[in-house]
Amino acid sequence: MFPSMPFQPLHRNISNVTYHENFYNNIYPEVKGNVYSSPVLPALSFLKSPLAKKAFRYFASISNIEKGAAEKLAQVIMKVKPDIIHSLETQHAGYLVKESKKLMAGPFPTWIHSNWGIDLHFFGQLQEHIEPIRETLAGIDILLVEGKRDEHLARRFGFDKKIYTFPSVGGGFLIPSAPLVPVAKRNKILIKGMQDLVRRGLVGIRALERCIDLLDSYEILLYSADEVTRAAAESFYQRTGKKITVCGSLSQEDMLNLNAQARINLCVNASDGLPNAMLEAMLMGAFPVQSNTSLADEWIINGKNGFLVPPEDPDVIEVALRIILNDDDLCNEAAIYNRALISERLEYSSIKSSVIKMYEQIISQ
Repeated sequence: MFPSMPFQPLHRNISNVTYHENFYNNIYPEVKGNVYSSPVLPALSFLKSPLAKKAFRYFASISNIEKGAAEKLAQVIMKVKPDIIHSLETQHAGYLVKESKKLMAGPFPTWIHSNWGIDLHFFGQLQEHIEPIRETLAGIDILLVEGKRDEHLARRFGFDKKIYTFPSVGGGFLIPSAPLVPVAKRNKILIKGMQDLVRRGLVGIRALERCIDLLDSYEILLYSADEVTRAAAESFYQRTGKKITVCGSLSQEDMLNLNAQARINLCVNASDGLPNAMLEAMLMGAFPVQSNTSLADEWIINGKNGFLVPPEDPDVIEVALRIILNDDDLCNEAAIYNRALISERLEYSSIKSSVIKMYEQIISQ
């Protein structure tokens, strides 16, 4: 493994791998079973002291020892001689492999690339990213996408090689055996709370405020909140007297448990891939309200098992919320339908088997 961004700790479930990062940038506890191989000054990889690492980081920054990420990745590729390079996400990992490939002479390993979320749909509209995206796709041998939309976008950017569709970069779900909680016992409304280049948490909060007459018996939970949406939650309370609880850090298990108790999960983005927030809601029986600027339309039949809404229009979102809050039968039927759909398309062992089969086919070619 090679980090496309520095200072990113490994997930605790990733073990028994060699992790190529400069020892002085490896500032987090080592994961049991992993080997850490420093591309720069590997003989000093044994140093664990934070003070020593800080000193060497400073020394590297003022000397000619430190190299750019692309040069370090090229060095690792020449050392390891991998059969396959698999880059995950475009604007960091994909661009990085593209630049490393330029530095290397001779044959390059088979390059698999996973397109994530807004990589093509949003960044593909920005002038400064159009040519880097074209260059990256031109060097890739096999492309993985989450749905038909991104397959079509890749073709429009000139990609003419093999494409595999794997729904959700999250890797699938272990399907719970417990029955779904009936909607009558669900007393939470979840809203994803970020506001930035593409996320529109403020629009969701405005839409909820328009439904305040129906919210007395519900607890509103704002997750993935930032400074802007936390402030909006406070203003919401001042205007309506209804509290929005801002959640702290939540694991996926926490999110699944909340979705099991929620009537609605509202997620509004100006651009998105296949939203994990929507998939988690579908698995656990919360009715998904998702912006129509994502791959949700390949999963949602509007008005049946979810609502697809414009990300900038709180009036339209309000109408959807009012329908859901007043129709128990719709919510119960959608919950059953969505659990079956997730079980069919995203059951973990099935996804795992498909991924292994893909790698075996590539290696055998």
